[in-house]
Amino acid sequence: MEHYDPAALRAEYNALESGDVRLRAIRSAVTAAELAGDREALLHFHHDLIKESVFSGDRYQALIDFPQYLAAVKEDPALEREWTWDTLWMFKWILEASTEFYQIEKKQILRWFSEFRRELTVNGYSLKPFYNYRAIFYSYCDRARFRLDYEDFRNTAADSMSDRGAYEDDMIVRFELEIGNRASARKTAQKIFDSGYRSEEIPSATYGYLLEDARLCGDTEYAADCAKKLRPLCEGERFKLQRSGILLCWDAVSDPETGLAFYLRNLHLREGSRNPFLCYWFDRGAARLLQAAADAGLTAAGIPDLRAAAASAAANAQDLAAKFDARNGSDYFTKKLAE
Repeated sequence: MEHYDPAALRAEYNALESGDVRLRAIRSAVTAAELAGDREALLHFHHDLIKESVFSGDRYQALIDFPQYLAAVKEDPALEREWTWDTLWMFKWILEASTEFYQIEKKQILRWFSEFRRELTVNGYSLKPFYNYRAIFYSYCDRARFRLDYEDFRNTAADSMSDRGAYEDDMIVRFELEIGNRASARKTAQKIFDSGYRSEEIPSATYGYLLEDARLCGDTEYAADCAKKLRPLCEGERFKLQRSGILLCWDAVSDPETGLAFYLRNLHLREGSRNPFLCYWFDRGAARLLQAAADAGLTAAGIPDLRAAAASAAANAQDLAAKFDARNGSDYFTKKLAE
């Protein structure tokens, strides 16, 4: 094999644009480390591949790669102990990602949550992240358990395994809106905005929650402000297709022309996504936007019939909603189609 230099491989893929190009380069680095028998570098490459898939891809690759990482780390007990924190941190990402694929059975997801709780306890970590991520899942399928997990999330002390600062506040915004505490959610969100914190998720996720809620409650001024700030954060980002779909719902009632242009620029991201959760949210918004654009007499290059395109997007969203609701044993996603 050619000269193997793990540091150079990592520098090369970190210099690439985030997304598919970088994912391919990291996969090549994983293969190179396997061929070289370099387990420590292999773990670093797996970690970077999983993180890239979670925060800049469609999360599909992360679900494929995490079991391979676990198999590799368990081959060396010393490395397994050394990587305990990283393993559990990645486990959090995988738990959230698993809820986004209806193909993964509910009982399997709940088994993974039980395993995560056990590993946190055995290794002396707080259960705060367990309550956090299970509350997300239960918000789709069991409102009573969601409320209990959210309460435990708020009441459990944080530690190094917990998402803190702006990340914790972002979750509070999401959950407060879920239970109807709009004023509290907006107050917490303002803390995030005032801090100036920026990451792959923050503040775009926060603006997405707030925009959806403001649209539903008819607060057009607040919604318009959120949309203005959210749009550039979502542009060209496959990981943010859910927020793009929320934007399209807003554009359908506020500015179909702007929405149609945004839809056309980002449609390729939806077409290349293997994440049914993200596709559901994008299609939900696209169906409304395309219908509104047709009603406004707009046209789009490459789309000869906007109404037919709207019907197709609506059918896709309905199909995905039915599959998620069947997996979850609820009607959450179907109800969202009417909101």
